Amino acid sequence: MGFYFFHTPKPRKFNYIPRHFDPNQEALEKKKAAMGYDSKLSEYEKRRMRIRTGFGHDPEDMEEKRMAGFKRMRFVVLFGLIAVMTYIIFETPLIEKFFEMFLSLGK
Repeated sequence: MGFYFFHTPKPRKFNYIPRHFDPNQEALEKKKAAMGYDSKLSEYEKRRMRIRTGFGHDPEDMEEKRMAGFKRMRFVVLFGLIAVMTYIIFETPLIEKFFEMFLSLGK
């Protein structure tokens, strides 16, 4: 590596080629390749898709399963809160003491 006193480096070139990404088109291509029809996927992508679906792991399905799990958990938590509040209201003297406190303030 040489040492230059007055050397100014040239700026690096930025060669960005924009690509259009259509998720619906890609999903259609994957379905066509899975069914065995002619598709635009490369051999490498076809092989990856075969391996992924062979193990029963598809990223698109995983997102739906995760959201279903969140909905189920939210339902369980809300049901639990409602059950605890119902128990507190009907099985403890909390409500009676609450009304007694307000009734005694009026006297």
